Amino acid sequence: MRFNKIIAAFFYLLLSVSVVAQKNINYPDIDKKTYSQYLSGDWKELIKTGKHSLKNDIDFYYLQVRMGIAYYELKKYQKAILFFENARKLNTKDDLIAEYLYYSYLFSGRSSDARKLTKELSLKLKAKIGIKVNPIFSAINIGFRTENFENYKIEPSLSDLLQQNVKKDYSYFAFGAEHLIKNNQKLSWGYSKVTVNTTMFDIGDSNEQTDDDWLIKQNQFYFSYQNQFQYGLNLVLAANFLNIVSSGGTISSGTPGAGPGGFNNTTASYVSNNIIGYFGLQKNISNFKVGINASVSNLYEDFQFQPGIDFTWYPLANTNLYLSTNASYKIENKNNQWENEPVIKQAIGFRLLPVYFEPSITFGNISNYTESNAFIVNNDNDVIKNRFELLAYAYLFKSKLNLFIKYQNYSKTNTYMLNEVEHEINYKNQTITGGIKWNF
Repeated sequence: MRFNKIIAAFFYLLLSVSVVAQKNINYPDIDKKTYSQYLSGDWKELIKTGKHSLKNDIDFYYLQVRMGIAYYELKKYQKAILFFENARKLNTKDDLIAEYLYYSYLFSGRSSDARKLTKELSLKLKAKIGIKVNPIFSAINIGFRTENFENYKIEPSLSDLLQQNVKKDYSYFAFGAEHLIKNNQKLSWGYSKVTVNTTMFDIGDSNEQTDDDWLIKQNQFYFSYQNQFQYGLNLVLAANFLNIVSSGGTISSGTPGAGPGGFNNTTASYVSNNIIGYFGLQKNISNFKVGINASVSNLYEDFQFQPGIDFTWYPLANTNLYLSTNASYKIENKNNQWENEPVIKQAIGFRLLPVYFEPSITFGNISNYTESNAFIVNNDNDVIKNRFELLAYAYLFKSKLNLFIKYQNYSKTNTYMLNEVEHEINYKNQTITGGIKWNF
């Protein structure tokens, strides 16, 4: 019984100390202390004091302002945004807070929010920051890609029957532009062209039939519309139109005298039109970004539906370090059979001086699969089994110039028929993609 009384007295003492401490916290003391910490640049202690104050329900305009500035000075821009937004709700006329909020958005990678805010800025602040009337073109870009792959052609024996498509070379070029419709809306478009040369081998036991020099041209027309509904909430709608033209010469067996060596020379051409529709919604919450998306397509005249989710975490509350996960689930009706395939991409990004690096790994079979708001379309006949990427990009000349280069290394699977039995062969593929974007 005596022990229980001691324990009760101890907890009563702790409670009394806590109550006394809370009573000693008041607005004048917090205001004076945080102002002193602000003047001395003691940002970490200011944040500590501010958190303690808010925990005890003591909140006021200048506390929000000082805590926002403290996080900003520590380069925790995504943490600073919340306090500057709160301060602006209390005072929309303060240009200092508006300027801090503008750059917090910008340095957090939320350029759409920064652009939306410009509509609310005073003329004096717009002139100071250097904001001009929206030009007809807000950005232009060009890109290219080169590819290198292992030799995966099968060498059959004289008695084997072989049917195999083998890629010979590949080229890619793209250009596009962006237009600001309003401060919160943007229209983007782009054109890209993929050219692939393939050899179609059809080798029989009595003669050799080779469909050679088949040329595949894919013209791609891309359009996207972005609307910043509210701060931190972005809608993306996109459409991608693919026009694929395959043409080539065929050497087939025939009667003697029909051509050189007794063979007929014929040509063939095929045209295919595909369309992809895309919807995406992203939300910024403190130092997190979450999103949902979905695409619908008819690649190779099959139906594909691809829902997905995105999650990005900025542990330092800025863009110097981030971890990103994209998970998609492709549902395809292929030859009247439903096939499901999950695809997961895990990336980590970090900054070294002015250059950002983003290595990533993608797991899952990538076939008739879309990426980057349906701008990238993986519709190769050969399936990508796994992929490693290394992206490097930099913003130069006050973010006017954006340079990027991406290296990809992945394993692909080619399917062929040997003696009328389906087989697969794996081979390595490497690509280098580069581009330039200029922001006006």
